[in-house]
Amino acid sequence: MEHLQETTTDPRSHQDPPVAETLVVETLVVIVTYNAREWLPVCLSPFREDREAMDILVVDNASTDGTPELIRREYPFVRLVVRPTNLGFGMGNNLGLEYALANGYKGVMLINQDATCTADTIRALADRCSQDRTIGIASPVHYSDRTQETIEKGFAHYCPTAVGDGFRSVDFINAALWYIPRQALIEVGLFAPFFFQYGEDLDYCHRVRSAGLRVGYFPDLGGAHYRSNGGIPADKRKHLDYVYHLAEFANPLHSPQQRYRYGIGGLVKKALQHRDTFYLRKAQELWSRRHLINHWLSRPRLDPNGLRRALSRTDQAPVLLLVYNRPEHTKKVLADFWRQPEAPQTPLYILSDGGTGAEVEEVREIIRDEARRSPNVTVWLQPTNQGLARNVTDGVSRVLDRHDRVIVLEDDLELSPYFLRWMNDCLDTYASYPEIAHIHGGTFYARRGLHPNHLLRFAGSWGWATWRDRWQSLWEPDGLKLLRQLDAMPYSEYKGHFDYGGFQKFSRMLCRQTMGENDSWAIRWHASLLLNDKLSVNAYPPMVNNRGFDGTGVHSANDDRYHTAVCPYPQYATPLSGGTPTEDPEAYRILKRYYARHNNKVAKGLLKIKELWRRFFS
Repeated sequence: MEHLQETTTDPRSHQDPPVAETLVVETLVVIVTYNAREWLPVCLSPFREDREAMDILVVDNASTDGTPELIRREYPFVRLVVRPTNLGFGMGNNLGLEYALANGYKGVMLINQDATCTADTIRALADRCSQDRTIGIASPVHYSDRTQETIEKGFAHYCPTAVGDGFRSVDFINAALWYIPRQALIEVGLFAPFFFQYGEDLDYCHRVRSAGLRVGYFPDLGGAHYRSNGGIPADKRKHLDYVYHLAEFANPLHSPQQRYRYGIGGLVKKALQHRDTFYLRKAQELWSRRHLINHWLSRPRLDPNGLRRALSRTDQAPVLLLVYNRPEHTKKVLADFWRQPEAPQTPLYILSDGGTGAEVEEVREIIRDEARRSPNVTVWLQPTNQGLARNVTDGVSRVLDRHDRVIVLEDDLELSPYFLRWMNDCLDTYASYPEIAHIHGGTFYARRGLHPNHLLRFAGSWGWATWRDRWQSLWEPDGLKLLRQLDAMPYSEYKGHFDYGGFQKFSRMLCRQTMGENDSWAIRWHASLLLNDKLSVNAYPPMVNNRGFDGTGVHSANDDRYHTAVCPYPQYATPLSGGTPTEDPEAYRILKRYYARHNNKVAKGLLKIKELWRRFFS
């Protein structure tokens, strides 16, 4: 994977932090490219001679045809961000939208790689939107070429009468040529990350209108969109059908009942009409994503301070990734890692446990490829099988010999698109609080009533982080010593707290570790923090989900009770105020109730029945 090294062409690598509302130019033009060599002269040439009052930013989605090299050579005025993997249209544009917000641009002009318009048109859009604060998206008329004689077919479908004076409001305009004013961007936010290609512009139009703003075009302004006017292949038509219903399922203009009716119900209806199981599978997929969509619909407003911190951060915390013999899981967690905005600047250490078998060697070849593609990747290969506990403790110590903090991942984790951002912000914000020793993203007990970044005397192990001084002073490998200390402390405050009213007997798990019945590092780290009265910061909504409860793990059964939808929007640390940080009592009650609900005899019996059903009938 190509690693971005040129600091002169990467807006994220500027040493000075962005200063909001300090304008050098008014408009940021954002162009997302993927294998766009043939289109670059069409798209970028208008800005060679005229880019007054605007900057041009290109986000390249891992092109393989030499697009970045051509931009550097032929268009040196472009600010270029080269991504190691293809983020898709929406997430690629989000990098530009965030840069514009952090640096105080008055608006953003989004241009497809196969589209173009003049600088005069962009300045006219910006000027008119500044005079009408009700406009959320403004577009010129989309013509099929530069002659501006034939209206592009897709535009004509949604805007059949591209004539008249002034701003013409419509429900939807394709995102090939969009101007978004700054205030609208603050109100509406970023593109939804669950659209990869197509549908993200329909969803954004829904959200603009939901915010009380208008979507439309100016008939006297024109641009060109060169997409083909030919027919749509059947597979693409099916995908477009799916993303349409996904956008309806996430539509904030609908009531909850309408969202299910037009989203999932619409796909089921198409399945019956076309007698095609594709639509049934997609309906099932949409149902499985309902919690993710609900997180998105209840997201908070953009946090400009957190965003400025994120984009001005030049030192990203290193990540330790532990892998063994699950190649598909390893591929997925690496894909999640490289989708993070901060991934290209993040040192990645991959520790592979030793062993025999084709799966172990396949995993090792995957991570060797990672090291060949990026100079930021370091691979450590264990000569023999050490087990997870030894790998965690040795790996964390090795990384902390080089850095003052570490983020730890295992191969079976699913990451939020903004996992690294949240982790880095927490590590920076809480570093000066000695009472806090652990950051945890995998809040499996997610329930309403939890506070974002709640504090607990609990050390979750799904996507976690700590600092060198905490690890070196607090980690106690001797489980027997910890057990004796625990028995010597007041029961209700320590052992009773540790066991969550008897519904999750961590003390018994620690006792079994001392007898060699398990080799858990996490139970010892949890006990170490509890006995030293240290706290963890825990995300809500969760920034991590565990995919490992699919029967592939050494110690995990096929069990979906821990499944949680990861947070689809950026989260940032919550600044603490007042005296010494203390545990959040409501968060502890929620976690205790979670254990009580899932660890009683009835729940365990139902879980066993479900496991047997899956084993013999799935």
